[in-house]
This record gives sequence, C-alpha cells and structure tokens, in this order.
Amino acid sequence: MTSADTFDNTVINAGETLGATAGKVVATAKRTATAISEEKARLAGAAAQARSEGRRAVKRGKREVRKAVKSAKKAAASARKSVKRVAKKLKRR
Repeated sequence: MTSADTFDNTVINAGETLGATAGKVVATAKRTATAISEEKARLAGAAAQARSEGRRAVKRGKREVRKAVKSAKKAAASARKSVKRVAKKLKRR
C-alpha cells in the first residue's frame, strides 16, 4: 500500500464519518421538528378545548341567570296579585 492509497482511504473514511454524522444530525432535526409539530397540535387542541369549556360555562351561567330572573318576575307578579286580592277583600268589609 502506498501513501497515496492510505491518504485516499483516510479521506474516504473521513467522508463516510462526516456523511454518517450529517445523516444523524438531519434525522435528529426531523425527529425534533416532528415532536414540536405534534406538541403544537396537542397544545392547539388543549386550547380549543379550554375555549369550548369556557364558552359552555358562560352559556350555563347566562341560562341560570335567565331562570333566576324569570323566577323573580313570577314571584313579583304573584305577590302583586296577592296584594290586590287582599286589598279587594279589605274594600268589601
């Protein structure tokens, strides 16, 4: 083996090593990008779910307030009727 052959082999080995390292770097970058995009999708889903739950809670609160207002109006109307009824009875006496 001549020194030229040894030099060529060294260059070839170095090239293969660099190529393998570059391949590993690219694979790692791809894995990282995939993991980040999956995490981003998961976070987006969680955010959408939280937003939906918030909306649902607000709707539920509004519904309960509406029911309470309706009930209070009915109670007030009933009280007015009963006051009128009592007033009529008192007038008759």
